[in-house]
Amino acid sequence: MTDLIDERLTAAARRWQAEQQPPPGVPLDRLDEPSGRPRPWRAVVAAAVVVVVIGGVVTALAARSHDDPRPLTTTTGTPTNQATPHHNLRAFDVPWRDLPAGHPDVRHREHGQVVTPFDRVSATGTISGQVHPGDTLTFTAVLQSPTRLVLDPCPDFNVAFGKHYWHTWQLNCRQVPFRDRQGRPFIPAFRDVRFAMKVTVPDDLGEQKVLWTLDGPQQMPGFYGLVQVTAG
Repeated sequence: MTDLIDERLTAAARRWQAEQQPPPGVPLDRLDEPSGRPRPWRAVVAAAVVVVVIGGVVTALAARSHDDPRPLTTTTGTPTNQATPHHNLRAFDVPWRDLPAGHPDVRHREHGQVVTPFDRVSATGTISGQVHPGDTLTFTAVLQSPTRLVLDPCPDFNVAFGKHYWHTWQLNCRQVPFRDRQGRPFIPAFRDVRFAMKVTVPDDLGEQKVLWTLDGPQQMPGFYGLVQVTAG
């Protein structure tokens, strides 16, 4: 019976994955677009849950990786942001670390095209609030992959704040709570992995766009929001 359930789960997950479109990217040339318009490219990604009927009892099962030695944890709710210097991020966020960019070259050719392992990753998050120059803006970047994604090498990410600030860091892969048999961090298929983010607010006043992008993929998946920067 267990083998039959595993086969149904695997088949259902493959059907779900095959129906998905590649996640949209965030073109950098949209950074200067006026705000107020709906963003159709912002995707809502749902986790796959398979319902199996066994002897008249309905059981909901979530697929998990055989390489994950830790119990499944619930990460319900939407990414949150609070633009205050001392906002407490959720306990299950991967903690923030100010890590220098590694600039890994993960490009390779596949069927004649240049691809990277991160091309199908989706990135979502919420950025908003009112801050002052010198404050620490905190928010959460949520990554999801349709397949198990090993974070080795660990990718970089970029944050653009307004028109004059751009910085690149490395993700805090060392504290991702999922490890494969070789001890490498990974993102399980269809599971959100949340990364805490902190950015020092620059001196530009007024409404500013803050853009987060994953570095490496051709389309650079990401998200952005608006914050109000006022004089302290």
